[in-house]
Amino acid sequence: MAFKVLVVDDSSFYRRRVKDILNEDRSLEVVGEAANGREAVEKVKALRPDVVTMDVEMPLMDGIEAVKRIMTECPVSIIMFSSLTHEGAKATLDALEAGAVDFLPKR
Repeated sequence: MAFKVLVVDDSSFYRRRVKDILNEDRSLEVVGEAANGREAVEKVKALRPDVVTMDVEMPLMDGIEAVKRIMTECPVSIIMFSSLTHEGAKATLDALEAGAVDFLPKR
């Protein structure tokens, strides 16, 4: 049984890139995608993924606020992806404090 993944990023290019990489691994199944934090919260509730990849800076609701809401409403493992996310950065610390389990820098 594959781990279900939701990919969240406002960049359609980056969502496609992450999905392509994840789909190479048979133990992972991308079950959906979202372009902003508000959409992410709704899709987590509807799709019940095992893992979420989440960008920090997005329109309508940023990744930090989305992590807070997801952890309150429907907790799931969240990995932050961002050009702002590196060890010690405020965005990284905020994401981890909100409930994200790890962070990876975008490259």
